[in-house]
Amino acid sequence: MDFDYRLLAKYLTGMLSPEEMKQVEEWRKLSIDNEEVFSELMKLRVSWKFTQYNTPEHIEEALNGLNAKINSRRRFQILRSVMRYAAVILLFVSFSYVGWGYLKPDNCVTIRVEQGEDVKKIVLADGSAVWLKEGSSLRIPKVFAENNRKLSLQGEAFFDVAKNASPCKEKHSLTLQRMLSTHYMFRPIM
Repeated sequence: MDFDYRLLAKYLTGMLSPEEMKQVEEWRKLSIDNEEVFSELMKLRVSWKFTQYNTPEHIEEALNGLNAKINSRRRFQILRSVMRYAAVILLFVSFSYVGWGYLKPDNCVTIRVEQGEDVKKIVLADGSAVWLKEGSSLRIPKVFAENNRKLSLQGEAFFDVAKNASPCKEKHSLTLQRMLSTHYMFRPIM
């Protein structure tokens, strides 16, 4: 059989038609020598493909790509570490703040008048008087701030506020009242 060796070159480039592919396969089966020649050609083809990409430009491009991946992973790892530390610090600060709120000494006093009890008169540190009705409670600081007199009322009370340059602020259930005169009666809204 006369074999056209140009078919092997076409095989290497992947340009064979199905009929030509059949001819190459038949040629390979004719003898062991033909199979060895074909095997050597395949090895050369693989070597040629490697050398095709073994240029300084391709090597540099591959190294740059590898370095870029390594650097992006490093940046991600650094960012992840920073985020971990930030989360730990944030948790510490949050728990410290919440813990401080529970552990700090309470500078307020709560006075309650239970149902069925008589009206109770309380004299505040600034000289103001408060009459609490039954079922009411008043939360007041032990000492008023210099320019702010805040207190919290639940229920009903009558206030006789001592004169002071800073107005008294009273938080009643859902409202905050700013008192400028001296006598007040607070009743719950029904």
